[in-house]
Order: sequence, then structure tokens, then C-alpha cells
Amino acid sequence: MRLFIPLIIQRTLLGLLLCAYCGDLSAQQASGSNPFMAPSPYSGRQESQSLQPASQAQVYLEQQYSNQQQKRVQLGSPLHQTDPGWKQDLTQSLPPLYSQNRAQTRRGQSGSIRQVGATQTDYPSAFEAFSDDQEYPELETRSVSEEDYAESIDELCGGNCWGWTVLPTDLLYTSYLAGPKEPRMGLAVLNEKDIGWQMELEAGARVGILRYGTMDDDNVLAGWQLDIEGAGPPRLNIEEDLDLDAADFRVGVPLTWRQGAYQAKFAYYHTSAHVGDEYLKRHPGFQRINYVRDAFVLGGGYFVDPDLRLYAEIGYAFNTDGGAKPWELQFGAEFSPAEHSGIYGAPFWAINGYLREEVNWGGNVNFMFGWQWRGDRNNHLLRIGFQYLDGKTMQYSFYQNSERMVGFGTWYDF
Repeated sequence: MRLFIPLIIQRTLLGLLLCAYCGDLSAQQASGSNPFMAPSPYSGRQESQSLQPASQAQVYLEQQYSNQQQKRVQLGSPLHQTDPGWKQDLTQSLPPLYSQNRAQTRRGQSGSIRQVGATQTDYPSAFEAFSDDQEYPELETRSVSEEDYAESIDELCGGNCWGWTVLPTDLLYTSYLAGPKEPRMGLAVLNEKDIGWQMELEAGARVGILRYGTMDDDNVLAGWQLDIEGAGPPRLNIEEDLDLDAADFRVGVPLTWRQGAYQAKFAYYHTSAHVGDEYLKRHPGFQRINYVRDAFVLGGGYFVDPDLRLYAEIGYAFNTDGGAKPWELQFGAEFSPAEHSGIYGAPFWAINGYLREEVNWGGNVNFMFGWQWRGDRNNHLLRIGFQYLDGKTMQYSFYQNSERMVGFGTWYDF
């Protein structure tokens, strides 16, 4: 028993000494300059690759590396424990970079190789070389068509850019929908209580010649515009095998203006009346007149909303003949939806009053209503509907006659 106790004490002391010795070894290893490096999982791959013969590029880089290297980089050594110039030593030990002007080489010129320092932060010559390379069109100046340029300008201006437009598509001051003497294409079959069924044709148009104003007709119509107009509305007598009873011819040059809801017109027009040969044969005692008007017109319009317009104009004829007198007055209102409604169309109505000095300030009232279709790419207007006219005739060869005509028709306004 006495021997067993000292033996236990000896073994305990021996164990403590061994633990202290092991702890000292681990502390020395942690504070050493060469920390423990775990084996790389790619060591086997690197050894297998080292057995393969080196390529010419690898040999060249190794030669450059051995010539340029001043101090080897010790793998596994923390950089912060090296001398203060470790950054410079490290960059000097790296192999140099090389850049070549590929654009010049592809064009058949001699390519120049320039050495670039490892500490250089930008490489202007290397990147500027690609600006003229045909394989990199995104780095070159792309040509823009005039159509794309115009569209981009319109987007920037929001449709409010002003400029010159030759042959503009739309009109700034459209013709009055119920005006009996407005230039348009039309055909109406009307019945008059005394002369029976008549066919009133309208063969004419009004188009723009030159505009200084907005260039995007889809968004805003504004500016100054010069138009021309012409029409020859004949009357065919259905009761007499479509004989030509009369025709009035009109030509004019309107200068129009529009800004927002307001519009104005200053125009010159010439009109003359002619009786048909068939009518003269049927009425040998009819006294033919040479009705002529050369007049200036000043008019204005106001859009209560985009679909409803109120208008009025006054005209003075400086040259008259055949019973015509200088002054005339025209006014009215019309409802015509401005939105493009496609194939479905939309309703319309219009009323127009026309007073003339030559008939003691009498005249006529023309009322229309029906359905309309507006162009998808322009403001051309196609209408079908009913017409009622009461008052003095629309044919100036019979300007003193009164008529009451009712019927239907179709009309097309440019």
C-alpha cells in the first residue's frame, strides 16, 4: 500500500509535465513565421500537368518572369509581415502585360506591341483601338435616318415643335360640314317640292400647300398654313334623265391659323355660275345671267371642346356681276368627334346659316346629321346621313329662287 501511493503520484506528475510540453509546442507553432499549410486538393492535378511539355507561350512567359523577377513571393507568408515595400516588390515580380492594336493588324497594317506596366490603371491606346473596329459597331457613331431623327425630335418636344412642312397632311381650318358651297367630294339625292328629285354633286377638294407650325398632326395642330381649294358642284335632274341643270365653279386660296381652341381664316375665292345646255333647251325663254363673285373672306372658329366647333365668317366681294352684291355672312355649329373610331365610326351633326346681301339678307339654313368615319392616319372625314335645306337655292344661276330640299347623301372631306 505504501508503494502504490507514491507510484500514483509519480504518474500524475509525469502527465502534467507532458501536457505542459505539448502546449508549449503549439504556442511556438502559432507564433512562427511559417504557419501550417494544408495540402492543396489540386496538388495531384498540378503534378500531372507538370509532366506535360510546356508550350511556346509558357516558355516565353517563364523567361520574362525569370528576367523581371527581383524577389520571389513566398507562398503561405502573410504579406503584412514582410517589409514595407512589399507592394512594389510584388508588382515588380509579376510578368508584364502586352497590348496590341488589333484593328490596325486586321487592316493589314503592322501591329505594334506595347508593354504596359502592372501598376498602370488605364490602357487608353489598347481601348481606343477598338473605337474604329468594324466588329464593334456599338463603339462607333451610328448613322440615324431622317425619319428616326424627326421622331426623336417630336418625342423631345412633345408634339409642339414648329417648323416648315411642305404639303401637310391635314388642315388647320377645316371646311364647314354643313356649308353648301364648301369644296369637298359629295353626292346627295334630294327632293324639292316643285322640281322633284335632284342629284347635288360636289366634285372638289381643299388641301394644304405649306405650313409653318407643328409637324406632328397626330398630337397638336397649330401654326400658319396656306391652302388651295377648288370645286365644281353640278346639279343633275333625276326627273329629266340626269340632265345637267346648272353648275357653279369655285377656286380659292385660304391662309389659315390655329392655336389651341382658336382658329382663323383669311381667304380669297372666285365663283361663277353656269346654266346647263339641256336646261336652256327645256326652257328657251330663260334669261341666262353671268353671276360672278371675287371676294375676300375673314372667318374664325372656336372649339368648345375637341368635338364641337362654333364658327362665323364675313365676306366682301370687290368684283361682282350678274346680280351679285358684295356682302355675305356665314355662321354655324358642328359636332364631329375628333377621335379616330376605326371601322365603327361615330355620329355627327351640323347646322349652317348663309345670308347674302343680294337677296335682302335672306339666305338658307342647311342641317345635316348622320354617321362619320375619321381616317386612322389623317383627319380625312367620310360621312353618310340626311340633309335638310330651306331657303334660297344653292345654285347661283337661280339665286332668287327659294327651295326646300330633303334627302340623304355621302360626303368626303380632305
